[in-house]
Amino acid sequence: MRKVALLITNVFLWITALQAAYLEKVPVVLLQPNGDTLHCFATGDDYYQWLHDKDNYTIILDETTGFYVYANVERGWLVPTDLIPGVDSPKEVLSPGLNISTQKMRLLREKMEEGTRVAPPKNNFRNIGSMNNIVIFIQLADAESFTKPVSYFNSIFNNSTSETANSVHNYIKKTSYQQMFVTSHFYPAPKTDTVIAYRDIYPIQYYMPYSEENSIGYLQNDTISQRTEREHALLKRAVEFAASSIPASMNLDFNEDGYVDNISFIIQGELGAWASLLWPHRWSLFSEEVYIHGLRVWDYNFLMTHPTYLNTSVLSHELMHTFGFPDLYRYSYEGTPVGSWDIMAGNGNPPQQTGAYLKWKYGGWIDEIPEITEAGFYTLYSNQNHKEGSVYKIASPDPNQFFVLEYRKKEPPFDSTIPSSGVIISRINQLYDGNAGTDFINYFDEVYIYRYGGTMEDDGYPDVAAFHHYSTLLNQFNPWTNPNTFLTDGTVCFFELNQFGALLQDSITFYYSPEPVGVRENIIEAGSVKLFPNPAQDQITIWVDAEDGETIDYQLIDIQGRMVHAGGLQVQNNYIDISQLSPGIYFAKIRQGETENRIKFIKQ
Repeated sequence: MRKVALLITNVFLWITALQAAYLEKVPVVLLQPNGDTLHCFATGDDYYQWLHDKDNYTIILDETTGFYVYANVERGWLVPTDLIPGVDSPKEVLSPGLNISTQKMRLLREKMEEGTRVAPPKNNFRNIGSMNNIVIFIQLADAESFTKPVSYFNSIFNNSTSETANSVHNYIKKTSYQQMFVTSHFYPAPKTDTVIAYRDIYPIQYYMPYSEENSIGYLQNDTISQRTEREHALLKRAVEFAASSIPASMNLDFNEDGYVDNISFIIQGELGAWASLLWPHRWSLFSEEVYIHGLRVWDYNFLMTHPTYLNTSVLSHELMHTFGFPDLYRYSYEGTPVGSWDIMAGNGNPPQQTGAYLKWKYGGWIDEIPEITEAGFYTLYSNQNHKEGSVYKIASPDPNQFFVLEYRKKEPPFDSTIPSSGVIISRINQLYDGNAGTDFINYFDEVYIYRYGGTMEDDGYPDVAAFHHYSTLLNQFNPWTNPNTFLTDGTVCFFELNQFGALLQDSITFYYSPEPVGVRENIIEAGSVKLFPNPAQDQITIWVDAEDGETIDYQLIDIQGRMVHAGGLQVQNNYIDISQLSPGIYFAKIRQGETENRIKFIKQ
């Protein structure tokens, strides 16, 4: 059920600001040194992308032979084997999904971050107004000319002939509630429908890793960073090619931070193979000083022409990074905290909305998130269409965590690709910015969407997350439901959501109670201890209000006075397996210092 997410290796640990859309199973065609053609797939983002076959066996470049071969893991690193994809079978020797260890990823990331450059001052996410995005086409020395006309690219970026047109302009306008407008301009400006591109002085292989078969490829190790040098030098040449054709009267700094707002570089060609810089990404031009009319070029989107990854969704995702929005998928960790519910976690096409919380925090497109404190019925309006009334929050015992509720309606133009309609409940951890920046050990997400089957240990079904009246799986939310109200440390919060409305209008209602009203009789209290549910089948939870570090013991005793289970308890939630006990009446005896509480419960 779990899904292995993105991994990081040394080749792509350039700078923490570098972000991109996460692409899965992109078809790649490679030519082996002996002339054989290898059909495989690439998965990842700019930090790291790896090759694999259809069965998820990892493939790497053997720099000694120049062949793409199956990879094994030795001492936490990927190493080449003698097994050649398409010739040899890996199934008897290797395991699918091999990659470097989490510890290696952390050490590599820390090492590479030592040399990162300081970014320009933040614009405080002032994402209100009109932005001019510059588009520059690049043709590498041995690449074919652009075959698609300028009108094709203009449609993807700027089509506003209708409110439902699938374009970057329409997406940003819609998702910002008509507060942010982006118009893309192509320079040098073509006089016909033919693309005018900067033709570079180096071929494609120059921007691929070094190997015995590619002697002009770049080196990337602890002391050499040719990958960064070559990319930034390429973009500097492209900007200098186009700069004089950009009108001095054009506003390139809508947020007034002294930098060009954004440049989209479109490179003619396919995705690169193993460890190549030729992958869509957003980054900053920190190693070269390049100016357009006195403004330094900094933020840019690096894009490839293949329609799989040059579409409205990928372009919008990258531009949202420029606006300060973080990635919501995970690096180096199993699990899917958000999945296909947010453009910052997955790329539907047409692109889906981003969550209301991100619109508030990073976009500044929602003024406030009202907090629910009193029992009663509440109404949510759809995230896509309403700035006001589209989101509520519920506090938790942890001041850094709270719950967010929003209504996602599966409808065009920019929420037609979400799994279904209903109320989406998210857990927010304000200690983090996004779901990718972590120490890889104590891993928590800024945004986690509750879903059926989701627990602290199990990823559940991320697409099954919409609560509504007709759902047989998700029609109430409390400490005993599936999923329940758990925080990042497993603490269960005591409130209930139920009586969700139908999905017929642009709004949906629900009932909130600060106590789990529907199952209140299932909570048994004694002093500072709560036990639930009662009756129970497979598991009980013992909740203890105590000081951290306090010693708390428990015993489970049957009706004849025999101890059937014993152990220690922690503060707040403790989960105890009773599936092996025979049905009947039991007592939980909890000793907390000099105090002893006894609670009777029924095992069904």
